[in-house]
Amino acid sequence: MDYEGRKIKLMPKQQMEEITFMAQTAHRSTSRVLDIFELLSTTSSDGATLTEIAQALESPKSSILPILQTLVARGYIDMDYRTNKYSIGLNLYMAASIYRSKISINKFIDNEMQHLTAILEESCCLAVLNGRHSLFLHRTDPQSGVHCQKSPGKEELACLGAVGKSLLCDYKLKEISDLFLSNGQSLPNDVNLYRIHVQMEETRFTGLSYEYGEVESGIQCIATPIRYQEKVVAALGVILPIFRLTPEKVLDCTRLLPVSAQRIENTLSSTTEDISEIFSLNGFRNL
Repeated sequence: MDYEGRKIKLMPKQQMEEITFMAQTAHRSTSRVLDIFELLSTTSSDGATLTEIAQALESPKSSILPILQTLVARGYIDMDYRTNKYSIGLNLYMAASIYRSKISINKFIDNEMQHLTAILEESCCLAVLNGRHSLFLHRTDPQSGVHCQKSPGKEELACLGAVGKSLLCDYKLKEISDLFLSNGQSLPNDVNLYRIHVQMEETRFTGLSYEYGEVESGIQCIATPIRYQEKVVAALGVILPIFRLTPEKVLDCTRLLPVSAQRIENTLSSTTEDISEIFSLNGFRNL
């Protein structure tokens, strides 16, 4: 074949197909390794069995087992031969520790939110409880971000929004009543604290809370609590404009939000940084 006066020898079709197949296979294998790391980082401390890993990754055990054996041999995951469960190994922990020492918790949280935004193509928000309001600290947006009140520095009544319901999910009914109705405070006429408390109870068991336009017309939100030492310290949410809402996107949110929250909680569990400083407007100001 001639190209700009140069002779180019074309690669045989069979050889091209072999190279393409090898590249695809290598890519799938790499993805499987990362899938395993992500899965084990969010499972309980005692780990997961081969069957549980294969089921979670929807992959045959025969293709997962050699990867697990290699990772065990290299020290990136551990194998408990009494329970046949795999868990995060020392070498992976050391690699993560080196990375962790280079960035702040706030940057880690920002990276997790950016990851969610990239996958879901929706805005992601972080909030803390400030009196009877949810105070938004940070937000990540896709190129087609939606304009709404859930922006850093803004507040909304906590008993109405999804993030607020996550922040309050451990509160008893009396605690909620004291928070919102003491000292002559009142709520909008259509707000039923008992019904909202039931929703918060559901959040405590499912790890997810919802709003359906109660705060802003045309805006829905799904959120999950973030805990530190078993106490809710923040809430992570995905902002969903109704015109882009689909059952598939809701399913993705309910699947991915708890995983991101668990990663953040795992990182918080070993931090020496001040939690009140991490979850503050100032903590995210200079990212």
